[in-house]
Amino acid sequence: MATDQAHQEKLADILQPSTEAKSFRITIVFRPKISPSYEKAVAIAKKNPTYREEGEGEWTRHAATYSPETVEDLFALFSLVHDWDTTEVLVNNKPLPYGHQLWLPLMWFYRIK
Repeated sequence: MATDQAHQEKLADILQPSTEAKSFRITIVFRPKISPSYEKAVAIAKKNPTYREEGEGEWTRHAATYSPETVEDLFALFSLVHDWDTTEVLVNNKPLPYGHQLWLPLMWFYRIK
């Protein structure tokens, strides 16, 4: 159900691009890794209603999208997968330059209370 919503939003962004974002969202995409953190990362991602899994075996891609309201879950997931070679950061479903270095730190401002 949530996967369908994520796919519909992605399709809408492609078919009807807008210069204004509806909201600021970060998607973390990662692949399997031999690491003690892998199972925990998958568990955190699966808790997200937008979680989706594509492919199988070593080609599996896990993805979860986070908004400012779920920044703590984003932080927990990213702290586990940030240094993996296959980790991707998408901003509003798009791969933008400096995702790790610029866009994620902007999201961390939402952690300040």
